[in-house]
Amino acid sequence: MNRRVFHEAVPQRETKRGKQQRGLIAWLGAIALFPFRVLASPFRLYVRIRQSMTAASVTVLLICIVSLNIVWGYPWSGMFAACLSLLLVGRITNWLTRPRLEIGFSLPRSTPAGQPFAVVTHAKNIGYLPAMTLRIGFKAPRKRRANAGSGFSLREPHAISLIQPGQRIHRSGSVQFDRRGVQVLPDLIVTSTFPFHLFRSSQQFQTVTSIAVTPKLMVGDEDDLTRTLLNALGNWSHRLLAGDALDYTGSREYEVGMAVRRWDFSSWARLGRPIVREFQSPTIQMVTLVVDTACDQGQDPSQIERVLSLAATAVTDLTRKSVRVGLFIPHAESSNTQFSEAGLSTGDCESLLIRMADAQQVEPAESNRQIERVVGQMRHTPLLILTTRKEIAIDAKASQLTVLRIDPAEKEPSRQKSSRTQPSTEPQQSATNQRLDSGTINKPNHDVASVREGAV
Repeated sequence: MNRRVFHEAVPQRETKRGKQQRGLIAWLGAIALFPFRVLASPFRLYVRIRQSMTAASVTVLLICIVSLNIVWGYPWSGMFAACLSLLLVGRITNWLTRPRLEIGFSLPRSTPAGQPFAVVTHAKNIGYLPAMTLRIGFKAPRKRRANAGSGFSLREPHAISLIQPGQRIHRSGSVQFDRRGVQVLPDLIVTSTFPFHLFRSSQQFQTVTSIAVTPKLMVGDEDDLTRTLLNALGNWSHRLLAGDALDYTGSREYEVGMAVRRWDFSSWARLGRPIVREFQSPTIQMVTLVVDTACDQGQDPSQIERVLSLAATAVTDLTRKSVRVGLFIPHAESSNTQFSEAGLSTGDCESLLIRMADAQQVEPAESNRQIERVVGQMRHTPLLILTTRKEIAIDAKASQLTVLRIDPAEKEPSRQKSSRTQPSTEPQQSATNQRLDSGTINKPNHDVASVREGAV
């Protein structure tokens, strides 16, 4: 599957004199480089042959050299001729039977960071000769650049014995990216070792297929701060959804594995089979989640990845509870008109996670301005702001606004001192170097819920 991109260009008229000058420059350049190409051609031929040799061709070459050092006779002369013919014919055959393939990929829309995903490679032989003894796989990253790049791991290449002309094959593999973002698949390497694995010819196909690597979901057994964040997020969603009036939607026959809320005994006795009643809570229709991608001066920018991981966990949890989620992430190029242009995204869980994969760090002033506009327009909807900053300077009112802040590392004595000053309102925190706190907004009349105190 080859992607072709066409660009529209404005035609420019070139004079006859300009064409002559351009042709003269190209001709002089070719003449100047011709001696260097002639001198370098033997070295280039040697390098190509050396790179294409395998263990089998090296063994045949050693036998050919040994046969020259022995007293000349019929058996050794025949062995020398056979080995030399095998090398020449094998190299020419390997060059003529190079595979001509059309490559395509099938992969999911998104994948979490650190988890492998399946990639199906489609290869079609568009040549006139069959492609034999192939190995198809992605290009492995260099060890020196493994830590500096995005980081990914691959599966071993697939061995294919034969592809007939016009035949299409499908092979599945796995790729794993370790960092969030829109990642491009590594290049594909097709290696042919026909005939008899004497020589190998490799072709590199540059891929343009990309995939959105979403933030990694938080797991409770990672560290103390992660458990504290998940507990605070669970308490916030529980307070948001608790106490809602349940509406009766109907009764249905019980099936194995069904979550039972209430049995319908009268219908069970009348019909002779178990019947359950179903209820739902339609009170909460939409929740707006604001992810602040700005950092205070001197703060570690890697904390933004933890904020995005917490946001991905919140989106996944709320969508499972049939709550519509609106996601807003500040961006560099802001708009002053509508929400869709300002960056508010609504939809299924995967679309929101893909939106997080492309999040970038912005300046604090720009983030405050965009968040203020969102809070002002969504003042009647429950809002949750996730941030790492100590203060978010916005000048807007909202009825249900909660700020959940991830503090940087804080010393243990200061936390113990704060716990002694307010023993009645502060619950006991875990003994870690990091803590969870509710954010503050620099407006005295603003209604902000405190996560630690449990008020919404």
